[in-house]
Amino acid sequence: MLQRSSLRAMFIRLRGLTAHYGWVFSLTIVLALVLDITGSLHVYSLDRLLGAPLILGTAALLVVVAIGWLCSTPRLASMAMFSPQLVQRGVTALMLLAWLATLRDFYIFITPAMPLVHIIGFSIGGLLLWFAIIRPPPLTWLIWLAVSLGSLVRVMSFSAIPIEPSRGDMLPLVQGALANFLAGESPYTIYTMPWELPLTYLPITWLAYLPAYSLGVDMRVTSVLAELTIGATLSWIATSRGADAGMQTNQRCLIGTSVGLLVWAWVFLQPSLQHWTQATTAPIWWAVLAVTLALVICGHRWGAAVALGVCAATSPLIAVVAPFVGLYWLRTHGWRQTTASVMLALLVAAAIILPFLLWSPQQFMLGAYRWFNDNSLFPQLRWDMDNTWARQVGFSSIFWRRDLEGMLKPIQMSLLLGLLAFYWWRRAPLALLSSFITAAFLLFTVFNPVLWPYLYTPALITALMSLGLYERLSNIERESVER
Repeated sequence: MLQRSSLRAMFIRLRGLTAHYGWVFSLTIVLALVLDITGSLHVYSLDRLLGAPLILGTAALLVVVAIGWLCSTPRLASMAMFSPQLVQRGVTALMLLAWLATLRDFYIFITPAMPLVHIIGFSIGGLLLWFAIIRPPPLTWLIWLAVSLGSLVRVMSFSAIPIEPSRGDMLPLVQGALANFLAGESPYTIYTMPWELPLTYLPITWLAYLPAYSLGVDMRVTSVLAELTIGATLSWIATSRGADAGMQTNQRCLIGTSVGLLVWAWVFLQPSLQHWTQATTAPIWWAVLAVTLALVICGHRWGAAVALGVCAATSPLIAVVAPFVGLYWLRTHGWRQTTASVMLALLVAAAIILPFLLWSPQQFMLGAYRWFNDNSLFPQLRWDMDNTWARQVGFSSIFWRRDLEGMLKPIQMSLLLGLLAFYWWRRAPLALLSSFITAAFLLFTVFNPVLWPYLYTPALITALMSLGLYERLSNIERESVER
């Protein structure tokens, strides 16, 4: 009897901990730190530690973080316990550290012969962040400072890091696709880098770069704008949900808003995210994902349905997001309205995808779906080449080494179905939507046959959405979570 009461007391204490806003805040900070460090080990002089213990240990830590998100039980009453100034100072300190890491990356790895004007610019940025710790400025000023510094360093890196296959074939592949498209030829074909490679992206991913390409501007400007879109969606959530939830613009609301925007500003200054902007198309998917979740959070169901269709035409990873949104709609709006929303999303996706699928069906399926998802193609090719997946954070190398890679996708499917069942069991509330999607992305990716560091970033995007979501719950949703 005594043991049972002790377990009950422990459970109550744990529930109280996970109900505090600091729980999701801490999980987001840990996740952002892990992804930044593992995504830029050379910047932090940790690349020598790369090996099975670090890789598997980090993967295990990400699983723990995922479980932490599943345990979250947010309650608005516990959010008011934050000291806004203390949180702002702490996150600003992280921003300063990220800026110093970016300076080291720029000076040692990007442009060793850095011009004096760049050194002065970095120094001024560091001093401004230092003063922002000592005397915290208005939130708006700090956010714009981070946006300015992060955007400036990205643009500065464009001239030092040209778009060429030797530095990464993702953007050169998009250039080839756009050239073919504008010439009236199918973009879905085989390209020479000089290695042969199909177009591996769904239409929205490469079409997003069409304006910049047509204007002769560096295509990576599009990636920077996509990253800024994530911050804009957090700001939109903060300003739009107050009226919907019947909440006044008081300190409690501003606390959550500050945290969400500040954490995003810190992430925007991290060197790892800048690497992905310089060499990958990933920011397009992140931006579309953020906009979609923002529309869901703010209750714009038809807009969210259209955005889900765009998501489906951007990345196959929509398979991780859409089921949770569907369950939330089903629980909240019923099956008739949910069916209508799903049909609209499918129509939007079909309108974007079908023209390219019919234009070149075999090459479209090879590049957009089979190349990364058929283990006998690219995954096996890279494993046979240099055991690539053994040097990336995740558990898939365990299976590749034992010729058990065929088990990875069933494991992913089982985890996803289990999380969906658990979400439905918890009544599929909006309050837990981003938390469950964050956990799903983490668990799905650690068992993915193909592992790159930036594949974990969607989990960070949904974690940031959670920070914006939790202080904008409606009265009905708050009562549902309390029950």
